[in-house]
Amino acid sequence: MNRKLFKGRLKFKLIVALVLSLSLSMGLFALLQGTSEDIIVNHLNKTSFITKQQQETITEFRIFVTQNAITTADHEKIKNWVRHAKYINIFIFHENKMIFSTDGFETAIEGNEYLFDITLKNEPFYDVQFADTNTKVYMESYFEYKYYNIIMFFNVMVSVIFLVLLISVFISWKTSYIGVLEKEIKILEGGELHYPISIRGNDELSSLAESINEMRVSFLERLEWEDAAKTANKELITAMSHDLRTPLTALVGYLDIIIHKKYKSQDDFLKYIRNSREKAYQIKELSDKLFEYFTVFKTDEDDMQLETFNGNELINQLIEEGLFNLQNNGFQYQLNTCAERFNLDVHLISMRRVFDNLFSNILKYADKSKPIVITSYMKDRLFVISIENHINKELLMAAGTGIGIKTCKRIMERQYGHFSVSNTQDVFTVHLSLKAASVTQSPGPAGSSQA
Repeated sequence: MNRKLFKGRLKFKLIVALVLSLSLSMGLFALLQGTSEDIIVNHLNKTSFITKQQQETITEFRIFVTQNAITTADHEKIKNWVRHAKYINIFIFHENKMIFSTDGFETAIEGNEYLFDITLKNEPFYDVQFADTNTKVYMESYFEYKYYNIIMFFNVMVSVIFLVLLISVFISWKTSYIGVLEKEIKILEGGELHYPISIRGNDELSSLAESINEMRVSFLERLEWEDAAKTANKELITAMSHDLRTPLTALVGYLDIIIHKKYKSQDDFLKYIRNSREKAYQIKELSDKLFEYFTVFKTDEDDMQLETFNGNELINQLIEEGLFNLQNNGFQYQLNTCAERFNLDVHLISMRRVFDNLFSNILKYADKSKPIVITSYMKDRLFVISIENHINKELLMAAGTGIGIKTCKRIMERQYGHFSVSNTQDVFTVHLSLKAASVTQSPGPAGSSQA
């Protein structure tokens, strides 16, 4: 129950693996990013890196202004230079008033003198000679962000690689199991059916492995059953061939005596005739049993071609033929027939064999002092017939092979019917049922007769 409940989780496991791998990768990125930023901040604060970068950048700016005769009105040229230099903003002051900034800050500030005097009075200013006037320049720098971006790129790459590795581990775990299954299936293909298939986990792959294992075991059991059946067939054929040879040899001997007139008297002649007849019936009985056996175990028969018959007429005729033989042998019977009119889809020859088999068993094993009870009726469009006889206790030890019963059961099943027997200490009952093709109510009551 639990195994079935949790099967079909390969997709779910893959999603969980992806989510878990992504979470671990994001956690690793956050850890690397925080640690890296702390290292950069600590390093930059302990060195003069920022000051040196500002000195080098302001020197480059002065050279740019001088070589290109830049005036304080050349805003676009100044912005282009700052954009190319990256990570800086420039604020230009003339007579304590901000006349330009590369981020447009001067348009949003009123009282520029206050900004210069209060906000920036402790910040470093650099003298820059423009083509039209001398100015003071304040440089706002973000040089550390260059390293932040590099570190972020590196951390992202490490996290992505870690994510790919985690997913690869899960996929490799599953693909390795698929590889194991492939090798083991090839072993089975080679004929080594006793080799078990490995079952790992609890998902579609393990379910597949379990199904292959069950199929392997079933196939082994079928092979063993077929081997046992072949052995039993061979032994039975050998035994029955021997049993046939014995009466056949005696029959040939009796016929030779008769044909060559080696008997001494008329009584001897009649005795050899009777013995020949007895051996002929014995051979017939053995050949019938052999034929029935092959009918039961034959596996390559074509499907029966069923035909539609008037059920009442067919069943009554089969029963009457059997009862006629029973009466001739001293049996009594009680017959209760079905009242409804109905049709049956059956194979005629096979149905005759079923009834011949049943009445033949009655002749062999039934008690003549008790009546044979035959009852037929319709139940939920299912025609049912039961034949009941008391068992002859004197013949109780003469057990048959059971081939006749197996033959009847097989024939009924192949006609989509049902065959069963019930056996008590004194009474043996056979039940047959077939689906009726059509049923109509009969105006008269059910038929009943006895003899």
